[in-house]
Amino acid sequence: MNRRTLCCTLAAAALLGGWSTGAIAGDAIDARAHFAHAVYSGSPDWVHDRQPQPLLRAVVVLRIRLHGDALRAEVMRYNDEQPEMLARALETVKRVRASDLPPEVRQRLTREGVIETWLFDRDGSFQVRTLAKPQRSA
Repeated sequence: MNRRTLCCTLAAAALLGGWSTGAIAGDAIDARAHFAHAVYSGSPDWVHDRQPQPLLRAVVVLRIRLHGDALRAEVMRYNDEQPEMLARALETVKRVRASDLPPEVRQRLTREGVIETWLFDRDGSFQVRTLAKPQRSA
């Protein structure tokens, strides 16, 4: 694994490990899972259902918040060499219909938001970390 990919992977793990403050863990996990399923539903043509490859093309970390009826993404981490994968991750957020999310998930997205990680394979398809299969070994 190259140094930049390892750095991004470690940063994503660190961010995801400590993002919930004062919230019940189950609620945070449920909110991320609902959001992740909505991402998959909105962009099925870009999602793959296999184990992510050992060396990912790109890792994108976004904080998602709901403002009114619109989801907004704050970029927390991405690969400089792969701006098209950042654009794809942001597009998948735009495709999520917030009105389809349960009320408690919309409330959490409004109050605290969620942090999610997009794991891109070589072909540009992805899984989000919350629903991703274990990564293949090298």
